[in-house]
Amino acid sequence: MKNLSSFIFAIIFLSTMNVYAQENFCREEVNPISSSDLAYKKRGDRCEGLFLQQVSATGMRIAAYHKHPASYDETSLALNISSGTENSSKALTVTSLRPKQFYRMDTRFSGNNYSLPLDVVRHPDVNVTPSDFAAVVCKENCDASIPTLTPASFGRGDVFNPYIALVANLELFELRISIKADNTGKVLFDKEMLGKRTWPASRPATFPLKPYFKSHESITIEVIAVGRGRKQIDSISARLEYE
Repeated sequence: MKNLSSFIFAIIFLSTMNVYAQENFCREEVNPISSSDLAYKKRGDRCEGLFLQQVSATGMRIAAYHKHPASYDETSLALNISSGTENSSKALTVTSLRPKQFYRMDTRFSGNNYSLPLDVVRHPDVNVTPSDFAAVVCKENCDASIPTLTPASFGRGDVFNPYIALVANLELFELRISIKADNTGKVLFDKEMLGKRTWPASRPATFPLKPYFKSHESITIEVIAVGRGRKQIDSISARLEYE
């Protein structure tokens, strides 16, 4: 009976390992740097490393949706990234807000937290600092036109100052942000943010969200970015949940 139990356990273990080995978290659109141990590639339960930047229109994206800024000290071996209270599967993307630092990590996790090893993050040729750390946790419709995002938290559950960070690959001449309440469709904010200014390529633009969650559990944000030419126009949207 003992041998039979061991045999069954071995089959289950090998089957689980086979499924784990076949799962690929790497995004096809991400182009890794060549001939480097730091290249974006599969590393256990995640894809992580450096990649080559590709420019399409303005390349506007939501780089971060945080409950509060990230923090970790020099002795930490890993960073615990928490999001929400549900145990559903979530997609997590981590990048750097530092201009021209093309680091990225992609994975999926179940539950409400993921522990990211910091060996690549802290490598001398990468060195993503806490102030540059940007995480996006997607809960639903991650490849759709309006994904549902939930804020990333970094071990400080009592702090609630949610914000997004927007990044574009090209200089912006217009940046319009619109926010609507999910339950009523009421417009809570709608403004062109730059006026006569321009916004430098790759510089993160942070936008606080706390006022909009005082009476709403979820909101929808739309961002329209315009580059130098009329062909350089991007529009992105996301549904943002309170937690």
